[in-house]
Amino acid sequence: MDLIRPRHYKLVPELVRRDRGDHGRRGESFFPELLNRSAALDFIHESLPRPVRPTSPSLMPTAEGPIERILLTIPNYAVQDPTMAAAFQGLLGSLPAATRLVVLVQASAKSVVEAWLKAAGKEQAELNTFEDTLNISIWAEDAFVVAKDTVTGATFFVEPYSFPRYADGLIGDFVANFTDLRDTRAPLYFQGGNTLIGDDFFFIGADYPARSLQYISSHVLTPPVGVSAKEFVKSAYKDYLDKNRKIIYVGSRVPVPQETTRKFNVSGEEWTETLYAGNAQGTTQPLFHIDMFITLVGRGDAGKYKVLVGDPKMAFKTLGRPAPLHAMVSVFDDIASGLADQGFDVVRNPLPLVYMDDPQNKERRWYFATSNNALVQNGPKKEVWLPTYGYGDWTELKKTDDENATIWEELGFAVHRLPDFHPFAENLGAVHCIKKYLARSQPATS
Repeated sequence: MDLIRPRHYKLVPELVRRDRGDHGRRGESFFPELLNRSAALDFIHESLPRPVRPTSPSLMPTAEGPIERILLTIPNYAVQDPTMAAAFQGLLGSLPAATRLVVLVQASAKSVVEAWLKAAGKEQAELNTFEDTLNISIWAEDAFVVAKDTVTGATFFVEPYSFPRYADGLIGDFVANFTDLRDTRAPLYFQGGNTLIGDDFFFIGADYPARSLQYISSHVLTPPVGVSAKEFVKSAYKDYLDKNRKIIYVGSRVPVPQETTRKFNVSGEEWTETLYAGNAQGTTQPLFHIDMFITLVGRGDAGKYKVLVGDPKMAFKTLGRPAPLHAMVSVFDDIASGLADQGFDVVRNPLPLVYMDDPQNKERRWYFATSNNALVQNGPKKEVWLPTYGYGDWTELKKTDDENATIWEELGFAVHRLPDFHPFAENLGAVHCIKKYLARSQPATS
């Protein structure tokens, strides 16, 4: 029987799980909610200037070039919680001196965040507030993608047709009001964390094109005569997100288990545990978003593009015990194999499956302590920012933290180890999820 491992941090009720509101998850209705919410948001959006969409969009790369400009959204709960606050401060203190910050912060947390910025030498950050009565999450990555118009040079937040988590769908509007960035929308389903952008390609998790297909059956979109629905959706992603990069759908060809709960026994008491967190019914993606288990690295000397794909079996070998069935080893192996089949240089890295216990309520939550959800810049100086997990009752994870760092060092990267990211990972995110790249110091396409 596994040891009882209570949280070494407080459970913050306001820290919403990253898949909250994602359509079709945990019994949520898909189109009624989507269309009703979209209609409600139209009242808000009608009062705001809506610039035309970029004529030649090019997505902001995930790893290519130095990080020039980055967005953070910081609600008050992230300031008040010591573990989350330390994570944000660790990130701010380790970002390159040349990186410019755009920060949207809850009004009551403004003075504290200003002190963080000063301590990190980032006083010149573009900072603005949102009201304490408005709920915006820490997950700055997801509500849009960022694309540069290669014709005009303008940079756009490109929002999906609908984004139902908290008020995160308004982030682009707010930031566009106090910066030079612009804001537009696309009639497609996508989220930033489910896209990864390379030099001449971009990945999108396969679940979301499947959902965009449903926009055709609900008459949001109508394909031209003679064009299949699948062809039309794929071309629409290229038209609205990136004209020139090749689009590659990423998913598992073997079944992915659905999130579930089950009973188990601890010292004669009945407990409940949650397995496969974030996995919707019928999903082809484990762990909710592809940025949780895939990391873009860059092109190697032989010209192949290198990617890291998380490997639970490798993690459990490092920790000296066998991987349990619910580690989904075959799923991650299949995705890695599929990417290799498409010509990518695939490197595997440890992806530990861990849990936190609530003895009072007799509940256990399983989640992946991901180091794949990292920040990367691969030129001219190679650097990576890794979340770490060897804390509390999980000090043994220092072994997998070390192994992940070693892999990056062997790839030629300077490694910045960030503080404890357990509260984020338990809610299906880490450092890649709490930021948005706004600019890189070299062109978005190579």
